[in-house]
Amino acid sequence: MVTYRSYSAHGQNKPDHELNHTERLVPHVHVDIQTTGSIGGHTATDDKAVDTQGPQTEMKTKRPFDWTGSWGWEIGSAMLSVVGLVLLVAFLVKINATPYANWQYTASPNTIVSVITTITKAALLVSVSACLSQLKWNLFRDSTSLYNLQAIDQASRGPWGSLEVLLRGLCGSRMGSLTYVGAFLTVLALAVDPFAQQILTFPSRTVPALNATALIQSAHQYYSLEGQEYSDIFQGLAPSLLISIMSGLSQTNSPLEPQCDSSSCKFSEFVTFGLCSECEDVTAETHQICHAYEDSMVWRPEHISFKEIPVNCSYQSPNNFSFDIGLLDVLALQHLNGVVTLDVNSWTSQPRHNEPVFDIQSPLVSFITTNYSTLINYTLSNVTAFPPKPSVTECAIYYCERKYAASTYLSSNQSSRSVHVVDTQQLIPRDTLDENSHYLFTDSIHFGPPKGSETLSKNSSYSIDHHTFTGFRDTMGDLFNSSLHDISVGLGSSGFNMATILRTGNLGQLLDSMTTSVTDTLRASPHGNKIHGQAYRVEMFVDVRWPWIILPAIVTLGSIALLLGTVMASKQQNAVLWKSTVLPLLSSHLNTTPEHEIASLCSVDEVQRVSKNIRAIMIHGEGPLTFTET
Repeated sequence: MVTYRSYSAHGQNKPDHELNHTERLVPHVHVDIQTTGSIGGHTATDDKAVDTQGPQTEMKTKRPFDWTGSWGWEIGSAMLSVVGLVLLVAFLVKINATPYANWQYTASPNTIVSVITTITKAALLVSVSACLSQLKWNLFRDSTSLYNLQAIDQASRGPWGSLEVLLRGLCGSRMGSLTYVGAFLTVLALAVDPFAQQILTFPSRTVPALNATALIQSAHQYYSLEGQEYSDIFQGLAPSLLISIMSGLSQTNSPLEPQCDSSSCKFSEFVTFGLCSECEDVTAETHQICHAYEDSMVWRPEHISFKEIPVNCSYQSPNNFSFDIGLLDVLALQHLNGVVTLDVNSWTSQPRHNEPVFDIQSPLVSFITTNYSTLINYTLSNVTAFPPKPSVTECAIYYCERKYAASTYLSSNQSSRSVHVVDTQQLIPRDTLDENSHYLFTDSIHFGPPKGSETLSKNSSYSIDHHTFTGFRDTMGDLFNSSLHDISVGLGSSGFNMATILRTGNLGQLLDSMTTSVTDTLRASPHGNKIHGQAYRVEMFVDVRWPWIILPAIVTLGSIALLLGTVMASKQQNAVLWKSTVLPLLSSHLNTTPEHEIASLCSVDEVQRVSKNIRAIMIHGEGPLTFTET
């Protein structure tokens, strides 16, 4: 198209009329006319420009490829997307593994990530859209389906059209690899925002708590008279120790909790002075000897045929406990149809002091329990058979070191509030205990390991006052001197009558609960040692999950690669950079065969259907833009 400056009819001279005539003769010549002067005339420069371009001379000017002007917006948007990606990475590096409490801004870190990601995505889609728009023009340098012009144009406007392009590509339509890359990036950009929301997490971690208390107690010595009147505890153990014994046996004791005013505290292993226990079922190893009563008068006349039943038994345990059980003293006897039934139901506990048991050289107290609960049937055929043995258990309670494992105390977790024993070492009194000697209640009894053994603690000095030492011995002797028989026999019980509790529960567990309860009381005394631990608090941190940034990075780098590819392809084809403009289509021509004439069609569906059957090539010479069916 030729551009001229127009004049009025009265102001035209002869050269002007000749110029108009030349324009009509050569309608498609592109000529650059430079005019100067006033509206009423023209200078010699105008005449010279016209004279040198005659009607027979064809001007062919090569269109320059404008790198900076034509692609300026796209290059700028691509650079902005790269800057956004770099800013995102830098921001994530800065806040990664930092306490959330340090974030002092109104907008959350996720909001900042979302803003940066949105700007980056918007910037890269500018170049992707422009590339797709340009590629639709470049595609028609060769013969292709006319509908591809519509399809690629829709792809440049959003993901729905891009999906159509990808589906047509899967169906065999050829639109060029760059077109598919652009459509794929447009669809993939939909996932950028969801992926960006997954980049940051805010896990809770435990961190050291400054100026917090973390203490756990241990004991190396104990004095019951500390801060109390002599008369208050003259009759026995200190009330706190007696309560701990009873609550332990009834398993109602609460563990001694550390002092921790933070959410959690960690303590290293430690050793304390205390009590330990050990029980063993020795029924199989217990020796039994039984014989009948020599005096037959103990049998009633109807039972006289069973007078040889060995109902009087003596027993010897592996640790030299001796006891007798006379069945006629603890049974209910029944006689029916020639069968004598002995209904035995008894439980006894017998203590002793200072005699070794198991490998314990000097137990505080050791005792043996017998649990007899059975029906024994005798007939004339088995009248001399020994009755079955009772269940026999030997136990010992002794002074010891208790080594507790390293532990973590959680204020919100009840199960974490007790510490667990991992090792023990028995202790024996070092002082000579002579019953004829006179001790003051405040005198100390010191303890140490047996010969050939080492203490678990580097501080091997352990002691308690003499009053507590003797109080433990007497109280334990009374507790475990108990019996419980069938009520019908009429025998009662002695001592504290702990038989009901000791018989019905697991004896080993009951004694372990009791020794733990007593040890906790010893640890909690004013003379106990305070062991410092480490206090921790729960703090929320910002954590970056780097794999989730891969997709935004791929889309950003892919858009740059697409832009470079489109620029190089357009330069090689010397293509006009129309991109998303539709104005060239207003002056274009469509030359098709009569059966593919679509100008008169009024239905959009019909136009699209026919355009899919037309293969066209774009011709852009000196004349108007033309799409010609091939």
